[in-house]
Amino acid sequence: MTYTFKLARRLAVSRPLGMLPAILLFAACSGGDATAPDSSPVQPWNSGSHVDPRFRQTIPTTVGVVPSKVTVETNQLIRFEALGKNSAGDSVAPVVEWSATGGTILPDGRFSAAATGTFMVFAVTRAPREEERIDTASVEVVRRQVKLSAIEVSPGTTTLAPGLNQTFLATGYLKNGRPVPIGANWSATGGSVDAGGNYVAGDTAGTYRVIATNPTLSLSDTALITITAPPSPPPAGSPEPAPEPTPEPAPEPTPEPAPEPAPTLAQVVLKPGTSTLAPATTRQFTTFGRTTTGDSVAVNVVFAATGGTINANGLYTAGSTAGNYRVIATSGAVADTSAVTITQPLGSGPATGIPFGPYAAWSGTSLKPYTDNFTGTIGAVTASTIVATINEARSKGVRLILAMTGGGHENYMSVINGVMQFDYAKWKAKMDSYNTAAIKDAVARGVADGTIVANNVMDEPNVNGGGDGNTWGPSGTMTKVRVDGLCGYVKTMFPGLPAGPAHTHNAFEPDKSYRVCDLIIDQYHTRKGEITAWRDAGLALARRDGHSIAFSLNTLSGGFQAVRDGNWYCDPVTTGGRGTYDPHCRMTPQQIRDFARILGPNGCALVMWRYDSAMMADPAYQQAFKDVAAMLAGMPAKSCRRS
Repeated sequence: MTYTFKLARRLAVSRPLGMLPAILLFAACSGGDATAPDSSPVQPWNSGSHVDPRFRQTIPTTVGVVPSKVTVETNQLIRFEALGKNSAGDSVAPVVEWSATGGTILPDGRFSAAATGTFMVFAVTRAPREEERIDTASVEVVRRQVKLSAIEVSPGTTTLAPGLNQTFLATGYLKNGRPVPIGANWSATGGSVDAGGNYVAGDTAGTYRVIATNPTLSLSDTALITITAPPSPPPAGSPEPAPEPTPEPAPEPTPEPAPEPAPTLAQVVLKPGTSTLAPATTRQFTTFGRTTTGDSVAVNVVFAATGGTINANGLYTAGSTAGNYRVIATSGAVADTSAVTITQPLGSGPATGIPFGPYAAWSGTSLKPYTDNFTGTIGAVTASTIVATINEARSKGVRLILAMTGGGHENYMSVINGVMQFDYAKWKAKMDSYNTAAIKDAVARGVADGTIVANNVMDEPNVNGGGDGNTWGPSGTMTKVRVDGLCGYVKTMFPGLPAGPAHTHNAFEPDKSYRVCDLIIDQYHTRKGEITAWRDAGLALARRDGHSIAFSLNTLSGGFQAVRDGNWYCDPVTTGGRGTYDPHCRMTPQQIRDFARILGPNGCALVMWRYDSAMMADPAYQQAFKDVAAMLAGMPAKSCRRS
């Protein structure tokens, strides 16, 4: 049947009879060349206001988003799907536009988010001449837990009839047993499960598994699903009783399928894998098992150690003899081992007190003259000398704040986009020079026995301006987020080493917070105002942001100053004489004592800017340094780590 004939027929039955001749004439004049096959596409709508009924069958009257609620981890990719039904109740594939209140969602429904939070996902249909349909889903983005020891799927077992559904939940557990929310990748060996853990039973009876795997693919757990056989259909109507059938021989019974073998324990995992401890210190070890099906399960183990002691709950206590030892966890025929290093204690005994000392007190791997009164130092090191410096400090009973990427700003500056500014590649290259097994071992030992207090990643990131060698570049070049990235890079190389920058607490983005850096090195001079109020403001910011403070005194240029007749003048009674820079003055020995008494007990260290041979050789200053060191040595030690 030609297209023109069909068109003429439709017009004939839908128009007044008076139009029939014209219609027939139109059909006759069209000729055979204007034909179209019966399978030609039908336009979804005509020139009038009514939608073609055949197209209407594909238009969803309802639309739903699957999953409707889901928990994911940061940067975990999942896919949302849109399901629709038409007016007849049939399933149709709706064409939707996706959007979200946070994160990123692609046109095909794939979603991910770099920040935590709870967001809404929207699916909106755009069918022509029809009212749009919309549905939403809720997605909670949680931070990725890097210290998970196990995950658990609940419920662990369930029985469903074909077509029924069950929502499963995956929960993570840290080493201390605390439950935490996690994202999961879901799969099933029968039936179907969506990205939110919503399972729909298939039509085939049997026993199946639903599997949840964390996004890093390191842990998994399963739940068992039993799908029951559908009930037999009821008899149709009420027929006359049928005659008794001739009995037939009973069929041979079908043997029951052999049950799947129960999963068995295949592996014991002992955490942490390595530890470095000082004598008499403790470390908690934890275990979990993996089955032959890949599930993470709780496991009962027997602990043992080749040095030190470990109790039945996995609490290890280091012995008094330095060396390399092993902790073993055994369950039946499977076991796992962790390496334990017990380090030598500080040469002066246990690491107690608050370290006190100047910047730049080292000449190569030797301490400079007049440093016997100090219990700590801070300053730059190099990859070729750092191990020897750590060993020398240990033998002298001196604690270290390292500055692996220390030195002048010009060491890490380049012309970038025509402007002199901080060059991360240079900074990273210097940090990478320490990435050797020998240095990592030396630093781990130094942190464990208290020789190393922290690492300074950058000096005064707040100094911006003209982009010359004394600044980090134009304003905005350095931010707390960027400095956090430097601290994070240090921690990838030295996981136990506290790291942070040196700057006055209120001089660098005080309305923002560090999230990774452990501490700031916060320097005082008299131009910053009354010292007690200044100290309290710094401690309040540290409490707000969860980091520590190592206080610092600018002894060379931080004393009271006076200008006489417009000239640089430092009163010989109230100051220690001319400072390093015009018009600053040095602190007096008594000012050093007084300021140290206010700041020292409140920080994890007290340092000074900087080693000066004339000041160090002055008996009055030597006595002041000795007094401060003795005062701080008798106080409880404080950690420079984040709280």
